[in-house]
Amino acid sequence: DIVNISINSLRSEMIVANNCLKVSKKDFDFNDLKKVVEKHIYPNVYKLLQIAVTIPISSATYERSFSSMRRIKNWLRSSMGQERFGNLSILCIERDIANIIDTQVIVDKFSKKG
Repeated sequence: DIVNISINSLRSEMIVANNCLKVSKKDFDFNDLKKVVEKHIYPNVYKLLQIAVTIPISSATYERSFSSMRRIKNWLRSSMGQERFGNLSILCIERDIANIIDTQVIVDKFSKKG
């Protein structure tokens, strides 16, 4: 259960994970943390990370999301269904991730399914 996190266990796991990261790297980011924190080794830190990645960092995230949705909706209002609108919104809001995706790989996988 994601809500039942032992504070003492979490504190201990965070200290150990932090030490592991410091040994391997002087500076580390979230991606490095994801590589070190495995569900079966650091279960409480893993749960905390699951919660952290679902919470927007600031209200600017909400504002950008709604602004993006408004632009997309106005641009394609007459020809777009709700599912397509949702998918385009995700691509627009998460454009940093979408920009690094190799679309040719996706096209190849899609064409092989048919």
